[in-house]
Amino acid sequence: MWLRTSFIAIILVMCLFSCDRQNNSIYSPSLLMLEDSLEVMPEKFLRQILEMDTTSLRESDRALYYFLLAKAKLLVPSAPELLLDESDQVLSHFVNQRDSTRLCQLYYFLGRLYADRYAFLRANASYTQAEKFAGQNIRMLFAIKVGEAYIYRFKMMHNMEEECLKRALSIAGELNDSTLMAEAMHELAELRIFEENYMGAENRLRQALKLLPQGKTLAKTEYNIDLARVYLGMNKLDSALYYTDIALQDEHPYDFEIVCNILRGNIYLKRHCLKEAEYNFLKDVARLSFKEKQDVYYKMSLLKKEEKDFQSACEYAEKSICYRDSLEVNNKAGYISNLNAFQEHEGQQRRIAQMNMELSEQELSYYRLAIILSFVLLLGVSVIFRIKQAKKKVEVSLKEKELTMVRLQNNQWETEVKYLQERRDREALEVESLNQRIEYYKRLNALTVPILMKRQNSQGAMHLKKEEWDIIMQNTDACFDNFTLRLKKAYPQLTLEEIRFACLLKMEFSLSLLSEVYHIAKGSISRKKMRLKEKMQIENVTLDDFIKQF
Repeated sequence: MWLRTSFIAIILVMCLFSCDRQNNSIYSPSLLMLEDSLEVMPEKFLRQILEMDTTSLRESDRALYYFLLAKAKLLVPSAPELLLDESDQVLSHFVNQRDSTRLCQLYYFLGRLYADRYAFLRANASYTQAEKFAGQNIRMLFAIKVGEAYIYRFKMMHNMEEECLKRALSIAGELNDSTLMAEAMHELAELRIFEENYMGAENRLRQALKLLPQGKTLAKTEYNIDLARVYLGMNKLDSALYYTDIALQDEHPYDFEIVCNILRGNIYLKRHCLKEAEYNFLKDVARLSFKEKQDVYYKMSLLKKEEKDFQSACEYAEKSICYRDSLEVNNKAGYISNLNAFQEHEGQQRRIAQMNMELSEQELSYYRLAIILSFVLLLGVSVIFRIKQAKKKVEVSLKEKELTMVRLQNNQWETEVKYLQERRDREALEVESLNQRIEYYKRLNALTVPILMKRQNSQGAMHLKKEEWDIIMQNTDACFDNFTLRLKKAYPQLTLEEIRFACLLKMEFSLSLLSEVYHIAKGSISRKKMRLKEKMQIENVTLDDFIKQF
């Protein structure tokens, strides 16, 4: 009774701790369904996420809701801006749940969002945390390394960028994923373009285009645009214009068309086709970003200067300077904001780490208590078991010996019975086979011998006609399962005479009878057998034995 009570107490203690942790990790089924479906149709399910009533969500569901918003922001760029200030609370929730998979993904999403806002310090910190929780998720490691390479490119740390991209290429090779390999090759080509190593960039881009699977039209368009940039840098203007036209052939977003127009303008500017260059530069200027407008207006100032229109050149130069100054002001403000945000983020991370340590200490105290109780209970149970085992040890050993002896006797008896039964079965089969064989020969001799004896003349010689040979062959087929048909199929080179001779051998005619049938000596019969054996290519067995077994 005391033993049963101890076991029940242990189970209750363990259930108490497990239930306490499981209750915190239960999410709403609707949110889990959205998580599974978001990558399939992101725009459709983003609308469902935004239309949800979040006022009644529990803390765990709020964390998962924020996670889905961050994921949707990457899949649908037009999604509403994410409140990054809430990220620390959500991350703390997933840390408490020890949900490394979602922690890795959320840190990666935040890294991408910070990088898009040029908050590279926070982005780098997020990528580092994502890699820490990635574990064996190799695809996520590939995405993290590509994201880190983008940050190192901004920091002008090209050695570190190349190291990250080569690691990403190695990961893509391990996965044997041609799409990821092409993406890594493209990023390495971008690095070579930035270094003005146009030959290396061209090789990488061509490798990327070869690896790219069918149907990746957007990636193909982007790679062709970069090839056009490479040829422009190499001053191969015809090739640059050719690949620009190829990029515009496939389906592409409108932004790609704007990039191609600016690229065309630069190509025509180098070819001194000033009207075409001006047309392409100014075609979509209103839709360009500040940086692109600065570059376009600078190129237009050069173009007008070449046309000797100095007034227009000055106006475009002023516009370029104006946009450059605006960019510098925005960049400075952004850098200061990002630096302050990073410092605040570091402080929040330290607070989260402190909270996690306190939570871990509290959990450790509970676990220690549970372990001590379990140890005491197990110790008591083990003592009781030892006492009972000492009492029953002799009884169990004696019973086992008796059972062993009984099993051995039973096994011996069963083996003897089985052996006798098998012996009887073999003897019965042999007797049945012998009887069948004797019956076959009786029937065959009863059919064949009278035919032969009718044709025997006064000197003992036999003269068989075709009809009689046919009867002999039919009898042989009837007694030996279509012997002649099987022989013809196996040895199509045999003549009718040789098949007839084989029928007489199958019936085990003696040499004396065979010599009377064929009017030749017994030695000639032996030579006839030898020739037939060679023709049938029989080895390691006599012709008589082969015919018997066939």
